Amino acid sequence: MFGRKKTKDEPLAVTYSESDDGVVLIKLSGRLDSVSASDFQNEAVPKCRGKSAILDMEMVTYLSSAGLRAMLALDKAVGSGNKLSIINAKDSVKDVLDMSGFSEFI
Repeated sequence: MFGRKKTKDEPLAVTYSESDDGVVLIKLSGRLDSVSASDFQNEAVPKCRGKSAILDMEMVTYLSSAGLRAMLALDKAVGSGNKLSIINAKDSVKDVLDMSGFSEFI
């Protein structure tokens, strides 16, 4: 059967908080895929423009190429004087980040 696998994974849930020094912490839970990436990007980019940001991916169950594109847009919005960091990624998500080359620059 072709198409998206039927799983019990939850849709993407995102929470934002900002530290006293202006770093935005983004906690993701669920799938960052073609269904959720656009909404995530549209919400996250304005919140993080010109600020350092940390993506806590501990609860991310799946990361697709659309999710990688959203992360790339977020990295560009953060800007050159700031940093986008990824923490707590599961092995399956780390593998996607490594294979795509994202681990090299984020």
